[in-house]
Amino acid sequence: MYDLLANEEGPSEKKTRKSRPRDSLSLSSSLHGRTTRNIHMDEDDSYSSTVGLLAVASVSPDSLRKRPLVSSHRRALEFIRTDALAHRRHAVPHMQFDLQSERRSLRRVIGDFLCSGKDRSIAEWCEVVTPIVSWLKAYDFRSNFITDLVAGLTVGIMIIPQSMSYAKLAGLPVEYGLYSAVFPIYAYACFGSSRQLAVGPVAIISLLLSSGLSSLLEEYPDLSPGTPEYQATYNQIAVQISFLVGITYIVLGICRMGFVTNFLSHAVISGFTTGAAVIIGMSQVKYLLGYDVERSDRFHELIFNLLKNIDNFNWRTFLFGSVGICFLLFAKTASAKSPRFQKLRAVGPLIVSIIAIILTSAFDLENKGIPVVGQIPGGLPPFTISYWTPVKEASKLIPLVSTITLVGFMESIAIAKRLAFSHKYEIDSSQELIGLGMSNLMGGMFSSYPVTGSFSRSAVNNDSGAQSGMSGIVTATLVSLVLLFLTKLFEKMPLCILASIVISGVVSLVDFEEALRLWTVHRSDFNVWLIACFGTLFLGVELGLAIAVAVSLLVVIYQSAYPHITLLGRLPGTCAYINIKQYPEADHYNGVVLIRIEGSLYFANTEHVREKIMQHFQEGNIESETQSRYLVLDFSSVAHIDTSALCILEKTFDNLRSRGQRIVFTNPNQDVMRMLFIGGLADKIGRDHIFASTHDAVTYCLHEMDCEVTVGFVNDDSEAADISENTLFS
Repeated sequence: MYDLLANEEGPSEKKTRKSRPRDSLSLSSSLHGRTTRNIHMDEDDSYSSTVGLLAVASVSPDSLRKRPLVSSHRRALEFIRTDALAHRRHAVPHMQFDLQSERRSLRRVIGDFLCSGKDRSIAEWCEVVTPIVSWLKAYDFRSNFITDLVAGLTVGIMIIPQSMSYAKLAGLPVEYGLYSAVFPIYAYACFGSSRQLAVGPVAIISLLLSSGLSSLLEEYPDLSPGTPEYQATYNQIAVQISFLVGITYIVLGICRMGFVTNFLSHAVISGFTTGAAVIIGMSQVKYLLGYDVERSDRFHELIFNLLKNIDNFNWRTFLFGSVGICFLLFAKTASAKSPRFQKLRAVGPLIVSIIAIILTSAFDLENKGIPVVGQIPGGLPPFTISYWTPVKEASKLIPLVSTITLVGFMESIAIAKRLAFSHKYEIDSSQELIGLGMSNLMGGMFSSYPVTGSFSRSAVNNDSGAQSGMSGIVTATLVSLVLLFLTKLFEKMPLCILASIVISGVVSLVDFEEALRLWTVHRSDFNVWLIACFGTLFLGVELGLAIAVAVSLLVVIYQSAYPHITLLGRLPGTCAYINIKQYPEADHYNGVVLIRIEGSLYFANTEHVREKIMQHFQEGNIESETQSRYLVLDFSSVAHIDTSALCILEKTFDNLRSRGQRIVFTNPNQDVMRMLFIGGLADKIGRDHIFASTHDAVTYCLHEMDCEVTVGFVNDDSEAADISENTLFS
């Protein structure tokens, strides 16, 4: 339409430009001695709004120096105001599509991908597969290593008692928690894309593993809980699940399936997490009460089992554990409110553990009725590839593996994206799947149960100044040193203190405030939150998660199956066409019904869309003084259509045409145009009935109806086309 060209003009040129205002608009470069740009316009353009600028160009240089410089933005604004009055009609680009060219295009894309892979060097492939290679190349040891060292040590101090606590929650010996904090962390540092995420044992995965394996082993009559055979089988299946979860993550990552968590709404995640946190906390109460309680992942059953043996209540363990909980909650609150106590949150679990170990050893509390951890094998994690086979009842493990995979990735990607946003870098969801997959696969090789990213430890890692995966390497190294030299120290750890660490850790996951906010903001989201939360509480963690996922998918399906269909009108004084219910002052015209479809068209919603379109069209007939002649469908919000939608649109076209009415499409995107052409609908309705804007379509429809009134009603489409071609269209 116009060009911006740098050009210098003298005084004589100004007169020439003034005498030929329709050729171009220019401003003298003598304005403050600067070079300005010309806006060249076509002969057909209107220049009525640029008179002020021409006047500026015609005054003397002295007066120009006293006037403010007219910027290129002002000139562009003036041109837009002028050009918008021209009301040119722009045709939608017509592209030729055929199936053979589509297949050739697909083969070309695959070939280009394979060629690009061949062109990469071994070093480039190493950077793609293992992100540690790329960030180590740019790593500044002088400025970043100290902060990574401090962060890694801080998280390491925190993870030692936590991992032991979570192992007990998972039904495993405490050393398995420490094993899960060594090689999986090393693996994530090499393959993960987050710089601050702290991977390791977490409470929700531990609960899922405990409830799932307990239910699975109930079907083995030859295994009795509490026996060495039972525990050995339990440990082996836990390692097998880590291996299977790792493989699942890697396959999903290779298939670029990182988008799957987008289908879980925030309300569902919050409700499920709250329910699971309550179950986790209740499952640890037995260590505070000091007696055995039958396992369950249902809230009402846990309450019943706790009260059933209340006669065995041990006030010593209850007092000891309650003091530990109070101190840990105080540490969290103080670190959040005062910068002086910022590190107390991280070292709180270790402080409680050390004090408890000292008191247990000094006063022989083990013999006074306070149970302790007991023997912890020293040394690095044993090699456990031999555990991978045979997999007993592999088909029954699929639901548990799927649940752990989904929940683990959901928790990990949530905190990873939050930290990446605060540090202004991007997270590759699919690479995160591969990173978590390698962590669990490596864990399956070295006596680990499934791991994922931890909310609490990642927050501490970030607050301590972690800059890269080097902090994770430091954490894993510290846990390795503890396994090699300090396991005897933790054998006197009271079980009630481990329980207090778990309970204080999951308190922050209980999100009743979010429920209250949802009640105020969006009642349907609040209902989804209740379903997810109470389903998890009373039906079990696995079934609760399944219900939460089903609710999320139902919400997505419902919203896509019933897209919003809007009646449009022109906002006075503009070319904007908007919802007439939202803007009652919008103009609508006799004989033309304007409808916008706000959503993709596919097999699940085509009938609803057809019914709503015909309903609005009939309403338009009733409101109009004359019968509606044109249905204008605005496709600007339609991202995709399928063959079912094409059939419905074709039937609608045939139905309207049989009654002497026409259908017009506006602003379809390239994918929609492709489907219209391949399906033959574009040629059937006529390519001259597809417009770039709704304003073009309305102008065309009104012009055609005006011709019918002036010339006489024309039934034959070819005669109407001839009249249209020979009549001026503005």
